[in-house]
Amino acid sequence: MADMLESIDNLPDISFIDNLTLEEVQALLLNAFYENYKAITGKKITLARADPYRVMMLSTAQVIYQGLQQVDRAGKMNFLKYAYGDYLKNLAALKRVTAKEPEKAQVQVRWKLEEPREAATPIPAGSRITADYAVYFETIDYAEIAPGETEIILMMYCTEPGEEGNNYMPGELSVLVDPVAFIDSVANIETTAKGTGEESDQSIAERTYLAPSSFSTAGPDDAYIYHAKSYSQEVGDVLPTSPTPGVVDIRFILKDGGIPSETMIAGMEEYLQQRSKRPLTDKVEVAAPDVVTYSVDFTYFINASDMSSATQIQAQVQQAVQEYELWQCTGIGRDVNPDELMAYLKKAGIKRADIRQPVFKVLEDTEVAKVTSTNIIYGGIEND
Repeated sequence: MADMLESIDNLPDISFIDNLTLEEVQALLLNAFYENYKAITGKKITLARADPYRVMMLSTAQVIYQGLQQVDRAGKMNFLKYAYGDYLKNLAALKRVTAKEPEKAQVQVRWKLEEPREAATPIPAGSRITADYAVYFETIDYAEIAPGETEIILMMYCTEPGEEGNNYMPGELSVLVDPVAFIDSVANIETTAKGTGEESDQSIAERTYLAPSSFSTAGPDDAYIYHAKSYSQEVGDVLPTSPTPGVVDIRFILKDGGIPSETMIAGMEEYLQQRSKRPLTDKVEVAAPDVVTYSVDFTYFINASDMSSATQIQAQVQQAVQEYELWQCTGIGRDVNPDELMAYLKKAGIKRADIRQPVFKVLEDTEVAKVTSTNIIYGGIEND
C-alpha cells in the first residue's frame, strides 16, 4: 500500500501562505507600524521589548498566524498528499469513492442435539453464543434442525462490527447465551474472521488514487487492483497478470500478510466477474499467491559505547525482526532480501550482524515469502 502512494508522498511540499513563520508575521506587523508611524508623524520610532504597544502587536500577530495556519490547512485538504479524516472522504467522493463501513466478524457454528427428535427443533433469529461474555455472535435468520437430524451448521455474525470478533479459534464459542430448547451444545467450526473497523485514511487515499483507472471497465492493472481492494478492507497487496491472452490472473494477500481463505477467494472472483468490472472478453481467475518459505538466523553485536542502552537495543532488535518479517510477507513478488533485514537491524542500533539466513532469493510475480523459523543470537558487546 505504501508503495502505491509513494509517488504522491514524494511530491514537493506546498504552502498556501508561502511558508510564513510566526516570527516573520510578527516582523511584518512591527515593520508596518514603524513605516506608517513615520509616514504620518515624520518621526522614527522603536518600541522597547516591554512596550505595551509592542506586546499588543506581537499578540495580534499570533492570532493572525493562527488564521494563516487554518488557511494553509484548508488549501492542503484539497490534495491527496495532505487530506485526512472527513476532508479526505469529501475529496474521495469527487472520484466516486466512499469509505467502507465497519463489518461484522462471521463464523460457521454447529448446533447439536443430544439425540434425534421426531419434530423440527426451532432456533430463533437473534440466538446468541459467546466465549467470554465480552463478544457475542448471533443468528440472523430463523432456522430449524430437521426431524431425525441431530445438528445444523449456521452462519453467525458478531453483534457489533469491528475487529474484536476476529480470531476466536474453533471450539472457543461454546456458551449458549440465550437458551434454546433441546440444544445440547454449540461450537464454532472455524476461526472467526472478516470483522473490520472503519477504513483507514491510507486505504481511502489509495483507492482514491486508483479510482480513475476504474472509470472504464477493468482492463488496466490499476483498475483490477482498485476493484480487488474495493471488495474488502482486509485485502492487502494485489497483483494482476495476464499469463495468456484473454485471461487475467489476480493474486492477493491480506493486509497483515495472511493468505486469504478459499471462501474469500471465491467471493472476490464472483465480485470481479461482474460486467461492470471487467471487459467482456476477459476471463478473471483469482487465487492466493504461492508461498515460498525462508528462515531468519543471525548473530548480532552492540557497540561498547552503547553499553548503557544494550537492553533497549536488544528489545529493538526483536521488534526490527518482526517488522522485517511483516514487510517481507506483505508484498507479492517481493524478493527474499537479507539486505533489508540488515537495514532494519542497523536502525535498531546494532554494530553489526552475521546473517546466516535468509539468503537472497528472487521470487516470481505470483509468489510471496513466509518465515518458518526465527533464531536470534545476541553476540555481546564489541569495541567501537
